[in-house]
Amino acid sequence: MNSRERVFRALSFEEPDRVPTDLWMSKGFKNKLLSTLNTSEEEFLDAHDVDLRYIEGPRYMGPPLREFADGSSEDIWGVRRKAVTVRMANGTEVYEEVADSPLASASTVEEIDNYGGWPSPDWFDYSGIEEQCEAVRRQERVVVFQGDRMNRVAQLKPAMYIRGMEQILMDMTLEPEIAEAVFANIRRFYCAYAERIFDAARGKIDIILTGDDFGSQNGPLVSPKMWVRFLGCTIPAGRFGR
Repeated sequence: MNSRERVFRALSFEEPDRVPTDLWMSKGFKNKLLSTLNTSEEEFLDAHDVDLRYIEGPRYMGPPLREFADGSSEDIWGVRRKAVTVRMANGTEVYEEVADSPLASASTVEEIDNYGGWPSPDWFDYSGIEEQCEAVRRQERVVVFQGDRMNRVAQLKPAMYIRGMEQILMDMTLEPEIAEAVFANIRRFYCAYAERIFDAARGKIDIILTGDDFGSQNGPLVSPKMWVRFLGCTIPAGRFGR
């Protein structure tokens, strides 16, 4: 049974030959693992028969992302980030920490809607997506798209970056119209962005993975009722375009 047969059988609630596998690695761990084994990531995944393979997706070609003298830079949402190095027993990890949430001090829906940093789906080149999918399918693997860490199809996570984690959670309770405006603008981008990805893939993406933050180690970040209200809604047809 190949990866495609295995995964789709499992998704159909039928028993495959084994449990389908996926693999996520931090950059630091990946670099250490691959250098130690003297192998490529693709060779490692093949050697361990990992079923899911992630395509790169559209290429960013929008406005240059600003960089600052202190080494920090802005992502596509206008969120300023700085590199943080964490030293561990077996090496180091480097990750991008939010240094500034651009809408942290916004107090009206108008400020949210008029924010100049909302990204546009026009900022991306989608032309290579179908071939990315074909390359995975030729290996009889399952095609997955989720975006990268700073542009991962999600709602609550980017809201936390743009507004601040504590602030967006407070908004959902105390200033619901502010929260709704933030989420509406995030959804507007991702609906149009995802639609263009699907069109470019011509039906060859098997799974789209939404990498959001649902909970902490002690429980969900928000109640189920609040989740449905703010994050379970959709944009009516015609609210986003090509």
